[in-house]
Amino acid sequence: TAVVMTELGRSLGSAPYLSSIVLAGFCLLHAGSERACSQSLPAIADGTETAALVASFPFAASSIQASAGSGGTLVLDGLQDAVVDGADADLLIVVAVGPDGTELAVIEGTAEGVVRTPREALDFTRGLARVEFSGAVAHRATGDDIGAGLDRAQAAAITALAAEQVGSARACLDMSVEYAKTRRQFGRAIGSFQAIKHRLTDMLIATELAEAAVLDAAGADARSTGEFVAAAATARVLACRAATFAAEESIQIHGGIGFTWEHPLHHYFRRAKTSELLFGTTSVHAETIAAALI
Repeated sequence: TAVVMTELGRSLGSAPYLSSIVLAGFCLLHAGSERACSQSLPAIADGTETAALVASFPFAASSIQASAGSGGTLVLDGLQDAVVDGADADLLIVVAVGPDGTELAVIEGTAEGVVRTPREALDFTRGLARVEFSGAVAHRATGDDIGAGLDRAQAAAITALAAEQVGSARACLDMSVEYAKTRRQFGRAIGSFQAIKHRLTDMLIATELAEAAVLDAAGADARSTGEFVAAAATARVLACRAATFAAEESIQIHGGIGFTWEHPLHHYFRRAKTSELLFGTTSVHAETIAAALI
């Protein structure tokens, strides 16, 4: 997953891999019931159907209310903003709060009582939507240990997003290095100037640190939930900083062309700034790291 997300970040891919496989799929896999997994995961895995996760951050702190329906169903009410690919997904995997605690539900995106509104975002390459439920009847998919399951699903999502950010940072670095070697000023390549060398070196250091943290977090999936969560938070903090820093520095290195609409750099900057706000800010994850160390 980390390898795929890194390459998607490098190319600013808009395929619903993060939303369908990582967010919805992992949430269902880790926190869903065996029956729900057998019914929905095969279609999600082979791409027959796409899915989106409707959840707040943390995942368990949902703004969607659930009440018991007939025949093992849940009736959903409430709204959630900034749902990744929520406007186009075939299935919605919903984290909700019911009388007995946190619930997981599966509902078709076109079901009665579901209203999906595309949202305009800074990042043109990632679809976000507002999803509202008004008495929508969904299939109950709550697993036996949904709390721990959501923690692991959340850590997996954070790690995947961090991997994407590393890919974006790497792309900005590669473009900047190539430009610095070919753009000439005062009779020499601008990459020969110390100021440009220092900028490129700082970009490389930030990217390498983030990449190392992402690889560690990806391997932490086999360790305890607490270790996985802490490793994911570390990767997230470093990757956020690397992606934003690399995009900002790359625009500066490219000079006038870096500010133009026609050059792709502004898309990397938009992706970096938007991704900073998904699944918790760096300050939130820094608190997670601090709690793990104390």
